[in-house]
Formats: sequence, structure tokens, C-alpha cells
Amino acid sequence: MIFERTEYHQMLSKFLYDVPDKEIIDYFGALDTFLAEMYDCTDQFYEFVENYEYQRFDDVWTDRKGGYEVEWDLIEELSKDE
Repeated sequence: MIFERTEYHQMLSKFLYDVPDKEIIDYFGALDTFLAEMYDCTDQFYEFVENYEYQRFDDVWTDRKGGYEVEWDLIEELSKDE
């Protein structure tokens, strides 16, 4: 018999960027302009940050807290001859 377990989790992902102030100022003209673009989530902001690497941190908090739903499904039954 083949069966599967499906868990439905919620996850928090954080992306940490370390961009030199000079590169931000060269692109946006001022740090305040960058911050305004960042908080407004503008296309210009996204075009800028997509050129930089980041560290990603994932927290599957439902896995830690046990607050997720589980579902079991039958994939294939064994034949009666087995």
C-alpha cells in the first residue's frame, strides 16, 4: 500500500541585504529617497535590490509550534494477492 502525508505549514522568510550606503546614494541620490522607495515597494526599489545577494532565513513556525494541519491520502492499495 502506498499512502502519503501532507502537512500544511506557514513559514516566515527573511532576506538580509548588506548594501553599501555609497551604492544606494549613487543610485537613488539620497538615503531618504531610498527609504521612501523601499517603504512604498516601488519598481525602482525592486530593480535595485535584485542586483544584490542576500542571506535567507526561513522559519517554518508551524513546525516548531505544532500548529499545522495534516492530511493522509491513499495512493495505491495492495492487491489481495500480496
